[in-house]
Amino acid sequence: MPPDLLQPCAGYTGPVPQSEGQISDALIAEARGRACANGRLGAMAEILAAPNLED
Repeated sequence: MPPDLLQPCAGYTGPVPQSEGQISDALIAEARGRACANGRLGAMAEILAAPNLED
């Protein structure tokens, strides 16, 4: 398993948003983090589903 797939994906880590602009920024950060995590999970699933040719 490539080590980069095991690293956490960043999401929103700032203070509680107080304005529409801050809420928008937080939502974008969360969406990017979710997309990152889902991509890594998909890659891990492909690796784990691949036939083991070493046996």
